[in-house]
Amino acid sequence: MLDDSSLSFICLGTRGLNEPDEGRYAEIAREMLEDGDWLVPHLNGFAHMQKPPFIYWLTAASLRCFGNNEWAARLPSALGAIGTVWMTFLISRRLWGRHRAHVTAFMLMCSVGFFVMGRLLTPDMVMCFWITASIAALVHHRPWLFFVCMGLGFLTKGPMALMVPISAALGYQLTGGIRPGWPWKRGLLLAIMIGLSWFVVVCIRHPELWHYYLQDEVVSRIASHSHGRSKPWWFFIPILFVSLLPWSLCTPRVVRQAVRALCRRQFAPRHGLLIGWVLLPFLILSLSGSKLATYALPLLPALLIAYCPPAIDLRRLTRLGISAALVWVTLMAATPMLNDHLGRQASIKTLAQRLQGTLHEAPGEIFLCGTRAHGIEFYLQRLVTITRNEADMMIPPTPQARLRLQEDARACAANLSNRPAYGIMLADCYEKHFAPKGWKLADREGDYVLASIRIQ
Repeated sequence: MLDDSSLSFICLGTRGLNEPDEGRYAEIAREMLEDGDWLVPHLNGFAHMQKPPFIYWLTAASLRCFGNNEWAARLPSALGAIGTVWMTFLISRRLWGRHRAHVTAFMLMCSVGFFVMGRLLTPDMVMCFWITASIAALVHHRPWLFFVCMGLGFLTKGPMALMVPISAALGYQLTGGIRPGWPWKRGLLLAIMIGLSWFVVVCIRHPELWHYYLQDEVVSRIASHSHGRSKPWWFFIPILFVSLLPWSLCTPRVVRQAVRALCRRQFAPRHGLLIGWVLLPFLILSLSGSKLATYALPLLPALLIAYCPPAIDLRRLTRLGISAALVWVTLMAATPMLNDHLGRQASIKTLAQRLQGTLHEAPGEIFLCGTRAHGIEFYLQRLVTITRNEADMMIPPTPQARLRLQEDARACAANLSNRPAYGIMLADCYEKHFAPKGWKLADREGDYVLASIRIQ
């Protein structure tokens, strides 16, 4: 069952990059290759240092090897998914035996949340790999590898990569799973040094970033709603239920077994590991002021280890898993046909192709107005003019980048109306600011429109 890793490569390149996340990550990696700056990521020519760069490094390396396309852009996530399945197998084999490990790995590959995230260009799956790898090192008593993987996970996305493994290790230690002499102090120092290495270097270069990282990216993200991702405390309960499909249908059986174990006080180190892996991170995520569905991804391997039944009808399990995988493949393959219904998550690949053809006959200025649909830059392989609020200016922009700034939508419509120009914007922005000034609607995808003026 474990060898069926080909599932991870299905539907990687069959659809355009979804906005805003995939377009943004792919474009940053493309610019990293173009400008040769592997320390400071750039987005549309502006320094973009909101996230640590590990995912950009992987994506840029993939683009260099396989070209500027969706398959290459999503390859790091697919490889992260394969690695996570393998680490989950190693954990389960160590704690429950080879047979159950194969079944758990198969269940993980066929769960809808894991299947989808392995085909999206975001840092989440790569971070999930490092988290699962650190826990695999924990149960195999490889302390230094445990801390190194935590540090690399932090360098991929941030504090979640420390919180989950440490919580799992505490549960494992409290139930007698960790041998004496575990180098906690030196190990945590090593993990923090690896995780913070890039942040320290860029903050030394640009001291104004210290406040941004500590206040905006740590304190505000956890303790406030300033990032616009406020959700009710129970948000992750339905997210996990859907992510675990079809296996979440077995939840009543798993709950009954857990209650029996609690009543009998049948706790072993492996149970402490799973409780620590899931319980404390779930509580922290639920209480956080910033919530996204992808934050729950690192909990899926632990939950599926728990969901894996000790006695299994393999034929029935295989039929169910393969049927589920076929449904997920069908849904992913149908995404291009459903693109118009994805709203602001729609791909603008069709708009880029339309614009590419038009530019050969009637060159003009290209701009993004009031939106962060950076896939247009990835597909056209060029920088564009952008409105100020959508430009990342954590540090002062270069003079060349400043020339590509427009103040707002009103300024775009007025300043660019006297020459051939093409803009990507949201439909309501077009209706409010551009249509009254004679701009024409050339094409549309989801909530995005391609507007033009004076096409010769």
